Amino acid sequence: MKSKPIIILIIIRLIILKGPLYGEDTLKLTFAGDIMAHVINLIVPDYSVIYKNIEDVLSDDDLSFANLEFTIDESKAVSGYPGFNVHRDYIKAAIDSGFQVFSVANNHIYDYGINGVFQTIRSIEFLKRLYNGKIYFSGIRGNLQKGFVPEVINIKKQRIYFIAVSQFLNRLKKSPYVFLADYRNKEAVTGLLKYIRKIRKKAGLLILSYHGGKEYYLKPEREKVSFFHKLIESGVDIVYSHHPHVLQPYEIVMHNDLRKLILYSTGNLISGMTKSLKPDNSGAVINYTGDSVLFTVTVAFTNSGPDIKNIKIIPVAQYKNPEGYIVVDKMKSLTEIKDTKNSAVTWDEYYKKRLKLINRVLTEQVHE
Repeated sequence: MKSKPIIILIIIRLIILKGPLYGEDTLKLTFAGDIMAHVINLIVPDYSVIYKNIEDVLSDDDLSFANLEFTIDESKAVSGYPGFNVHRDYIKAAIDSGFQVFSVANNHIYDYGINGVFQTIRSIEFLKRLYNGKIYFSGIRGNLQKGFVPEVINIKKQRIYFIAVSQFLNRLKKSPYVFLADYRNKEAVTGLLKYIRKIRKKAGLLILSYHGGKEYYLKPEREKVSFFHKLIESGVDIVYSHHPHVLQPYEIVMHNDLRKLILYSTGNLISGMTKSLKPDNSGAVINYTGDSVLFTVTVAFTNSGPDIKNIKIIPVAQYKNPEGYIVVDKMKSLTEIKDTKNSAVTWDEYYKKRLKLINRVLTEQVHE
């Protein structure tokens, strides 16, 4: 009986000495689509209502990610398409709902020129101070003497490197203030892959947000697929992508006997592209702009490196609530709506159909 404590101590010592390099912790990460700012989104009197129905998902993870498709400039009026600008309260609503990590590298970040970029940086710094440094952004810089550096997130004894890159800008071919890399440009791809291999050495988990690809395509083009695989081969653990405004399939890729993840397009989380939404039988691609998914990903840290252990898919959609404001809600809840005002197709039938369609998109083969 007296030998048991000694045996236990030996076992504990062996675990400590031979335990995995990264520890046995896991992280739960949620990836969402674009947060847009069309006029119909900006007129909501209380922005927190937009995310109220998904707060339980965002609060049940370690980090939640989204792409911000606008500048954040307090000195200008809020504005929708084609020149997107919001004030800080629009971002605070997303943060208070559970989002902590944001990409700001996208085609709309230069909608108001270099001053819009600088004001966005100023707003980011303000928000970081407001939330005690627990909010993270990547994709732009204000000092050309400093290179683009990863946003470092230390959480649960793990070190995450987060970098955000855009394929292009709307109003300029290039800008030194925005992290750009067009996957159709061989030189740009080579430079980005070299950069990834360099920072990989210090990262516990490397996540790259990429804004690009063809809009409204339900499958990624071959060049984009090839490029994303090169990102994985160079050291990225999770490729988190957006811009097409519709969902595309996701893919688990084996690399060095570890599972890596590619999210080819996460669609729109919230936008005004559904302002004329009607419950009908149309299968038009524009209807997919109202569909999205929250990807909740469990990452395990093994002796060999990060490994994707589980992906939970939570279909969501943009929905005009009884007050007339477009909000995000779980698709499951929307399939239970009882509405007899529409004679053709009721809302519950509409969302049941949408649910089937987005499940079909997500399970499509990426490779032909």
